[in-house]
Amino acid sequence: MKKTIVFLGLLTLGNIVLSQESISGMVIQESKKATFKPIPFANVYWLGTQVGTSTDTTGYFELPASASTNKLVFSYVGYKSDTAVVSQPEKLTIILKQEKQLDGVEVIYRQKSTEISYMDVLKTENIGEEELYKAACCNLSESFETNPSVDLAYTDAVTGTKQIQMLGLDGKYTQITREGIPDVRGLSTVQGLTYIPGVWIEGIQLNKGAGSVASGFESVTGQINVELHKPESMDRWFVNGYANQGGRTELNVNVSQKINDKVSTGVLIHGNIRPFEVNGNGDSFLDFPVGQTFNILNRWKFNNLKGWVGQLGGQAINEERRGGQASNEFANPYELGWNTQQYSVWGKTGYVFPNAKYRSVGFQAKALYHNNENYFGNTIYNASQQSFFAKSIYQSIIGTSTHKYRAGLSVQYDKYEELLDSNGFNREEIVPGAFLEYTYTYFEKFSAVVDLRADYHNYYGFFVTPRLHLRYEIMEGSVLRASGGRGQRTANVIAENISLLASSRTWNISGNPTIQGFGLQPEVAWNVGLNFTQNFRINYKPATLSIDAYHTEFENQTVIDMEDPRQVRVYNLVGRSYSTSTQAQFDYEIFRRMDVRLAYRWYDVMTEYSGTLLTKPFVSRHRAFINLAYETKNDWKFDYTVQWQGEKRIPNTKSNPVEYQMATKSPSLFLMNAQVSKGFNDRFDVYVGMENIGNVRQPNPILSDQNPFGANFDSSLIWGPVFGRMTYIGFRLKSKKA
Repeated sequence: MKKTIVFLGLLTLGNIVLSQESISGMVIQESKKATFKPIPFANVYWLGTQVGTSTDTTGYFELPASASTNKLVFSYVGYKSDTAVVSQPEKLTIILKQEKQLDGVEVIYRQKSTEISYMDVLKTENIGEEELYKAACCNLSESFETNPSVDLAYTDAVTGTKQIQMLGLDGKYTQITREGIPDVRGLSTVQGLTYIPGVWIEGIQLNKGAGSVASGFESVTGQINVELHKPESMDRWFVNGYANQGGRTELNVNVSQKINDKVSTGVLIHGNIRPFEVNGNGDSFLDFPVGQTFNILNRWKFNNLKGWVGQLGGQAINEERRGGQASNEFANPYELGWNTQQYSVWGKTGYVFPNAKYRSVGFQAKALYHNNENYFGNTIYNASQQSFFAKSIYQSIIGTSTHKYRAGLSVQYDKYEELLDSNGFNREEIVPGAFLEYTYTYFEKFSAVVDLRADYHNYYGFFVTPRLHLRYEIMEGSVLRASGGRGQRTANVIAENISLLASSRTWNISGNPTIQGFGLQPEVAWNVGLNFTQNFRINYKPATLSIDAYHTEFENQTVIDMEDPRQVRVYNLVGRSYSTSTQAQFDYEIFRRMDVRLAYRWYDVMTEYSGTLLTKPFVSRHRAFINLAYETKNDWKFDYTVQWQGEKRIPNTKSNPVEYQMATKSPSLFLMNAQVSKGFNDRFDVYVGMENIGNVRQPNPILSDQNPFGANFDSSLIWGPVFGRMTYIGFRLKSKKA
């Protein structure tokens, strides 16, 4: 914190000193009609030095005078460079002339389905729609099967719920936003990933480590922002159907309508059903819960064509699921299920100043109601959440676009009412805050983003969230990035670990009764990271090598201790908890339209459980990844993914009877997925695929499945696939281009 304040102070002082004698002016061009127009983002620098700047969107520049030279160079792509001799500080007007133009140049660039931004200060993976189409991307939790940065795992053997992991830690430590607004959080931290259908998604931006404070203070291991299809740019109509051998059937319908030049609207509809009871793994429980989900979203986009843009939207979700033992096979079956209703409305508006495109102001707001009724055998868990979020943001420049900033205010309100059998856990959180983000850019060579936000929590008091991001271009094609910062969040103990209710474990929560809810301190962690990206060519084909390392150190953590098979112990961290992650990824186009992605990752994730430092359970220390993607000229697409996961630690079960004990470590395993798709006339696609081609399964995933009301029942000790080989088929049909 002190280092950040000193850095900002020195930077401000330097700007004050240099601005006492500066050179400023305009860089413009002359059109064929003898009119003059500004040239935005032109380079301006002192000859033979590293001191320079760039023009803003109006063509204006300002930079400190130089003591070593009086020659000022002006350059811009497509224009002849010019050099001016400056004898004294003055206002300049520089007219750049265009280079001799060629009759015509055809530039062919094949956009990758996943790309790493070269210029962004944060290492951001932009995952496009084509990447999502490589697999059975039915919802957000399944959108990363071809991405090595995110792990996908089942939470238990009875609910069929998948969750993500990043940097070796659960998805709850990754902040998920939808078009910049916090989205999957609170009671829906786990199940909420399934409420964003894959065909609704236009693109995903993923970055590891400390993110921007403009998105909030909750990010620890990274941020995932989801962009949905926009009313003004989506297809007039789009239909997607999907079915697999497990009985899961889905139908999605997207419809848009342009009312006029200023107003457009879109409706996204999703429905899925699993009507058949399937039990293919030999135990007494259904492989998947049966039931259905209905999900509808409607939003309106407004643009007055004079700088104001806004949108209003609403979403309604209803889900009913039932699973457990088949009722016709047992006199007293163990049944589980949940009924969920979620309703939300949101609005966004922004204004870009017409005469200063670099200056804008915006406002976002969202209100949400979530109700969830769950039963696991004789255990009842009911919970509701009421949330409200609002944020205002203003961004501009300081002098030139070399110095940018954005600042804003936000407020987060959450009210939770939870009942686990007869135990109530209610709390009401109010967190107002303010943030400031400053960006310094020195041409394409160096960039720095300094973030600082301050918030006040009605339970935990005042806290500060500093973050820093640096980018340095070592040479053309080589970029080194570094990041660091703090994250804080409140644990939703039961909702985030709801799979543990499908066991005979008792809950033992060691909290402070003076703190509402679970009586626990907030989770606080520091994350630092380093990333190197190299773009190059092999045999004239583009290739990218990315190597990164991140370390997360918890100052405090809500520990979920499963080392005693009879109970779940929940307490504040005493000792140390950390995660270290390193990853190397290589992307290469072997030959035209044939891409390969190779990755290897190593984890070291440790937590102190009751005085003993142990490896976090169910996390592979080693993982290797291969993805092959080929597309023919006549729209055949072939995708094949292989993952190797090393062994994982399993929580202690030695106090169980011998027949219910598990090994201390799982075996390593290979997982293979493949998909083939064919496009017709740019309007109709069909696809067929297979998940878990090798039919890899965890044997006996449910302990004491024949006696689920006994003392040894546990379905939460999952280290591998519970379900075997799964074949699926689907289609996509869309309207003609306008």
